[in-house]
Amino acid sequence: MRFVLLPLFLLSLMAGCVSSGTKVDPDKLAGFQKGKTTYDDVVRELGPPNQSTVNSDGTRTVSYTYFQSQSDARSFIPVVGALVGSAHTENTTVLVLFDRHGVLTSYQATQGGSTLGTGLISGQKQ
Repeated sequence: MRFVLLPLFLLSLMAGCVSSGTKVDPDKLAGFQKGKTTYDDVVRELGPPNQSTVNSDGTRTVSYTYFQSQSDARSFIPVVGALVGSAHTENTTVLVLFDRHGVLTSYQATQGGSTLGTGLISGQKQ
């Protein structure tokens, strides 16, 4: 019986976490140089972008987006979890702009996060 419950418990904990996209290391981003770093350099360092837009003038904008959500351990307490549980989210977006020759012109990075409470604590800070 114990060998059945342990895997089910571990599986339920993993179900409380989800992530998607490409998380960009700020140190890698800081290593890019305007006027020198190329599109190929960025892809080699960060991987393929999540989205790429080529404008009519030949310039290109690529984006790397990342989202993660993790449920608080209290969320998994039977019955009580629905009243006191919460989830924490993190999101980042990195936009990298290139000229028509594929050379970096600028980049910007944004990050954010929030906590979502359920039930009795939904309006309280964690």
